[in-house]
This record gives sequence, C-alpha cells and structure tokens, in this order.
Amino acid sequence: MNLRKSALVGASAVALLIGAFFVFLRPPLEPFDPVAWDPGPPVEVPEVTPAAGVTSLGTLHGPEDMAVDARGRVYTGVIDGRIVRLVSGRSEVFAQVGGRPLGLAFDARGNLLVANHGVGLQSVAPDGSVTLLTGTADGEPIRFANDLAVADDGMVYFSDSNSRWNNSTLEGSAFSVYDFLEGRPRGRLLRYDPVEKSTTTLVEDLYFPNGIVVTEDQKALLVVESTRYRITRYSLADGTTTTFLDHVPGIGDGFTLLPGGRLLLAVYDRVSLLDSQILPGTWTRQFAVRLPATFLADEENPPAGSILLLSRNGTIERRLSGLDPAPANVVPYPGGWLLGSLQGRHLRTMPAPG
Repeated sequence: MNLRKSALVGASAVALLIGAFFVFLRPPLEPFDPVAWDPGPPVEVPEVTPAAGVTSLGTLHGPEDMAVDARGRVYTGVIDGRIVRLVSGRSEVFAQVGGRPLGLAFDARGNLLVANHGVGLQSVAPDGSVTLLTGTADGEPIRFANDLAVADDGMVYFSDSNSRWNNSTLEGSAFSVYDFLEGRPRGRLLRYDPVEKSTTTLVEDLYFPNGIVVTEDQKALLVVESTRYRITRYSLADGTTTTFLDHVPGIGDGFTLLPGGRLLLAVYDRVSLLDSQILPGTWTRQFAVRLPATFLADEENPPAGSILLLSRNGTIERRLSGLDPAPANVVPYPGGWLLGSLQGRHLRTMPAPG
C-alpha cells in the first residue's frame, strides 16, 4: 500500500507540474490554436550523394537568395536590409531596401525585384533607387513576402507566407517555427501586374508558401508549401490547384527552374522528433511552443540540408546531401550553382554535378 500510495503521490506531483507548465507559462503568441497532423514518411529518393566542391565567395550574413544580371554580376540580400553586389570578387552595397530581403529576380527592364519580409514587393532600378510596388493585397498587408518569379508576360508572382506573423509582429527568428507548430494555413499566392500596378490574391489558405517558379510552358506556377512537405501546382488557365509533389524529404525553401524544365529544390533536413512526436498531437504542439525560442530556432547553429533535383513532372531524381548550413536557394551561375543561406555567414558556390 505504501508503495502504491507513493506512486500515486508521485504521479499527482508530475501532473501538477505539467499543469502548472501549461497554465503559468504562456505561449509567446496568442491565440495559439494548433491543429494535429501526421506527416508520415518522406518519399524515397533513388540516388543520394554528398554535395562536393562547395566554396565561399565571401562573408555575408544571411544571403538568402541570389540573382545574376546580364553582365554576370551576382546580387544577394542580407539580414540588415542591404542588397549586396559582387564585382570582381569584391562585395559592394547596391541598395538599402530595409526589412529582410528574401526572394530576388530581375525583370525584363533590368530592375531587381525584391520580395521583402515585412515590407512587400519592391523594385530596385539599375542606379540603386528603391520603389515599393505593393505592400497590400486585397486590403490586407503583405506581412511575409518570401519568394517571387517573373513570367514571360511580365507578371510577377510571389508568396506571402504568413498573414499573422513576421519579424515586426513577433520578435526573433522563430516565427516560421511557430507557423509550423500551429499548423494552420495562413499563407497566400499573389500576383502583381506591372501595367495595372495592381496586386491580386490567387490562392489563400496555403501552408507557409515559399519558393515559387513559373513552369517552362508558362501555363502554371509551382509553389513550395514548406510546412506541409509538398509542392502545389496552380493552373494559370483555370485557377485550379493540384499536388505536384507530396511527402518531400525535407522542409522546402527556394525553388529554381533549370533550362529544359528540370527543377532544383533547396531543403532543410526534416526533424524526426518533430515529425513523429510533436506534429501528430495538439498538446505536444502546445508543449513545444512554450519552449525557449533559442531551442526552437538557434540562429548560431542553423540546420543542415540538401538539394533535390526534380524532373519536369515532379519525380525526385537525385539528392545532394550534407550541406551545412542548409541552402536556402540554389541559382545557376557560370561554372556552377550559387547557394544561399537564411542565417549562414557565407555566400557559397559549387560545381553543377554531371
């Protein structure tokens, strides 16, 4: 009886501690209303090889995405809101756009378009002058402009990853992790018309829409839904959405179309504890969101990742693994590929594998 009584007392104490944890330690964002989801196992990859020949082009903090102009000069956005240009191996400030510049792409006139987290869609002229093209869509602020793609007709398509959280509404860099933990679709796919100067919402209720490409035939958009481990296809003809690739073996980020229709997808390594123990339950999500932000997103030790090579129909052909930190984007460059990084300290390059 004494042993049983002791066990009951111990169990009661543990239950009280757990209850106190949930009651008195409030989540950093409220309301927090998570939805359970079991991601299941990732799709099998037929060929996995280590990435090789990675070298640094220079020390830059958080070179998330890159764009290459007609003269072969490389541009990248860094954490402090600058756009940096590499000329003859040296970096120079091209423009100060503020916010956190993420996606970059040139339009037909040679202007550098910027999807700027917390700001919106910007255009930087060749002389470095900055214009805000849009900061709202259908009356709602664009809180998390993330990636963009320019179609042949000049239309600009870009992702707004989360309508609620960004670095101005939630301090620190864990906002994307909190999006993951809540598990609700708060993102949208947007279109900017440079002639009409109008912004339209094409799709709502996406799960952290991130990298985006226009297909080679210009008939569809492919959008990475990072926190759902999938890629969604949006038809430009009729506005329907279908799944292009599901159970992605990684947390997708930047997306690149190669000549010939093949695709490069930059991914962060999936976390087995997150997939198997946290995401499938609501109380486990409630527990995880109360952990210190540094535990959820350690800026000094960003996660590792890979590059996935996809066929034009969405079949994964190859995985180049072991990139640390993970590539945020992969952009073709004479002689190889440029590798971006969300929080890393270097802009990298590697030879394109045969």
